[in-house]
Amino acid sequence: MKVDVIVGGLYGDEGKGKVVSNLGKNYDYIFRVNASTNASHTVVLEDGKMFVTKQLPSVFGKEDIKFVVAPGAVLNLHALRLELESRNDLDKMYNKVTIASSISLLINPYIDRNKEQNHSKKYGSTNQGTGNAIIARDARHSVKLMDVKNVINKTVSFESLVDKIKESCFELDKSFYQDKANEYFVLEANSLMEDYKRIEELIGDFCKDYSNFLYNIESDSNILIEGCNGIMLDNLHGLNPFTTSSSTSINSLLNGANISPCYLNEMYVIITGYFCCLNKRPFLTEMESNEADKLYKYNSEVDDAENMKRRLGWFDLPTLRKSLIGHKKAKLILNKLDIMQDLDVVKVCDYYLNENGDKIYVMPDDTHELKKLRPHYKEFKGWGNIDNIDKDSIPTSLKEYIKYIEKETKEKVAYIGVGRKDKDLIEL
Repeated sequence: MKVDVIVGGLYGDEGKGKVVSNLGKNYDYIFRVNASTNASHTVVLEDGKMFVTKQLPSVFGKEDIKFVVAPGAVLNLHALRLELESRNDLDKMYNKVTIASSISLLINPYIDRNKEQNHSKKYGSTNQGTGNAIIARDARHSVKLMDVKNVINKTVSFESLVDKIKESCFELDKSFYQDKANEYFVLEANSLMEDYKRIEELIGDFCKDYSNFLYNIESDSNILIEGCNGIMLDNLHGLNPFTTSSSTSINSLLNGANISPCYLNEMYVIITGYFCCLNKRPFLTEMESNEADKLYKYNSEVDDAENMKRRLGWFDLPTLRKSLIGHKKAKLILNKLDIMQDLDVVKVCDYYLNENGDKIYVMPDDTHELKKLRPHYKEFKGWGNIDNIDKDSIPTSLKEYIKYIEKETKEKVAYIGVGRKDKDLIEL
């Protein structure tokens, strides 16, 4: 068994869906192993059709590929139903989707609480309820996919599902839910069952015992794990507290899939020619509006989860150095270069300067310290329009930009992204 992993190297929004759609055709299985609807991946196919994946891996129309959603993720059944109903390749997916019966569900009551949390408002949130679902999972009171399946198979009563939902909510936050009528929890149970049955109609038997599935997987399988969010959103090693609710590193992705590191083959870390982020985190290289507008012209940079506009900034090497600490010997994929075509000058922050004029080469963990720093820039000539280029026609200025990033990170850029469609990826 060989396992390759794709992970976002920044704050998410690096174009993982495009890369997975392009490279995914070479694999037998595509796994999604973390996050939920808080991590949307956009794919534009060669014919111009656009899809947004929130619960399933980002591969379309491939006959021989199987899809897996592992227990490391959390599942919003209603969002999965809507995602499936928007696809036009369900005939190729029928009985080819495995979702772990032990996966924790993201239920509507978690979303209701998320929208009222002061912590989420203070540091920013996609308001998808993922954090509450992960808290419930870690505290061992979450509602599982198997709980819904067991009611449908009539091995347990409907009332037991209602009680499980109510128990999880009260364990999570009794003061928030104590005034909810019993009908609130009954409606949620009915909704889960309705969505489960509809999903089964669309893709066949999908809820599987995950340990049994992994035990019996073919020994010669080629597996691609599609990571969600980005390394800088990692709850342990990212820019805390402006992170997601779980770990996003390659090590955690293997754990989310319950796959041994001994099978790891290639690591791909996706980065972008300019940086972007959501919400209120410190962002030292943030562009002036006149510079950012040159990028918004070609990419609206609007988040698919909550329709939030992303903030844009220049390439930030101290941030990337922090991100790559746990991802040595990864292959870099440098994406979104086409969007930068109107920039006459492209800046790279090579280090920060502190109040004493000392050079800081790696982003500090302490955000209070970070806010006192200022970026130092190295400038490159822009490369203009790169539509329809190939490996042999990459502009000299872009080659210099790529070589500089390789030199400073000590990692190889394996692919560059030169357009919005999934085919617009050049192997170097």
